[in-house]
Amino acid sequence: MKERQQDRRRSQKDVEHLKDRVRELESAEKRRREAEIQREAALEALRESEYKYRSILESIEEGYLEVDLAGNYTFVNDAMCRMLGKNRDEIINASYKTNYTPETAEKAFRMFNRVYRTGTSEELFDDEIIRKDGQTITRELSVSLMRDPAANPVGFRAVARDVTKRKKAEADLRESEEKYRTILESISEGYMEVDLAGKYTFVNNAACAMFNMSREELLGTSYRDYMAPETAQTMFQIFNTIYRTGERAELFDYEILGKNGTKQTRELAASLMRDSSGKPSGFRIVVRDITSRKMTEEALRKREQELKVNAQYLAEANTALKVLLKHREEDRIELERDVLSNVRELVLPFLEKIKTTHLTELQETYLNIIEANLNNIVSPFFRNMTLNDFNLTPKEIQIANLIKEGKTTKEIAAVLNLATSTIDFHRNNIRNKMGFTNTRANLRSYLLSLS
Repeated sequence: MKERQQDRRRSQKDVEHLKDRVRELESAEKRRREAEIQREAALEALRESEYKYRSILESIEEGYLEVDLAGNYTFVNDAMCRMLGKNRDEIINASYKTNYTPETAEKAFRMFNRVYRTGTSEELFDDEIIRKDGQTITRELSVSLMRDPAANPVGFRAVARDVTKRKKAEADLRESEEKYRTILESISEGYMEVDLAGKYTFVNNAACAMFNMSREELLGTSYRDYMAPETAQTMFQIFNTIYRTGERAELFDYEILGKNGTKQTRELAASLMRDSSGKPSGFRIVVRDITSRKMTEEALRKREQELKVNAQYLAEANTALKVLLKHREEDRIELERDVLSNVRELVLPFLEKIKTTHLTELQETYLNIIEANLNNIVSPFFRNMTLNDFNLTPKEIQIANLIKEGKTTKEIAAVLNLATSTIDFHRNNIRNKMGFTNTRANLRSYLLSLS
């Protein structure tokens, strides 16, 4: 009986022990299931995180890459594939040096080496690589060290940005700036920029030469420092008008004071400058030094005035000379007429009387020579004689004019309704009064030679 009780107690203990074991197993299973759920949740979160960050890496425009310590690619995103012009399979496990020239590869190696030794991230600007198609592009590269959970270096990660277009734009901008700066520095006109306060912010070489000052001396000074107050006020009004209207304006013949107090005359054209937002930021000024031109114009004006005075004097002198010459001509003509009249009235009549005397043949020859010489002497005087100078009657003047027209004696008689003998009588009188006797010279030719 006692043994059966002991067996029962042992059996009860075994059952209790078994129950405890079952409960322990159930508890362990519960914990296992909970741990499994937690692990699955962690894995899911890790997968979601990995997808999230991979999606970010694949969606960014910057290239992302990872290389091991040997320099072989272990990961690249899509942007890096596009940057290199290759697919992912062509890149992974290949060395980064395949995209470099020997010189640029050496430069990248030195940077990786510094990052490995110091553990400090570095940036590499103007990193030039060669794409698959042979095109060279420029990148900005930011590199940092990768470590394993034990903090041991295992490779490098880098973010790359393609700045080829930006670099080209910067180079084009520098080239353009240099081009226009060269133009500004080579022109003979002065070019200046002033801010809204009127202080010089830029001047070219020609402007410095105009002021006889260096660029350092001019920059920061005000345009008012080189002008008389009234000129500065005029300049201010011009700038104010440009600021309000936005329209270009000009100013002519204004004076400035040079470094040594010398005055210069200038003319300028000014326009408004605006900043990138379109707000007024200052004024551009193109200046031309016209001091020499104004001096030349003044000298020419004075010379012109002198020439006008001289011309007036010469005109007056010329008028006076013309009067004197006219008087002289009149005196000469009067003298010729007197000489001719004296010869005709005081000499020729007596020669005619001598001809009626009994002359020897030799005397008659001498007399004809004297008469011919006298006619030669006085013949030039006839050019200034008119018919009125021979004391012709009105009828004789009428007949003389008809003779000059080429009329014959018969035609003249018909015109005047006179006999031809009357016309011959008047013709002889005309010859006698003109001293045109004893010669076979043509009367019409003689009349035409008279004034």
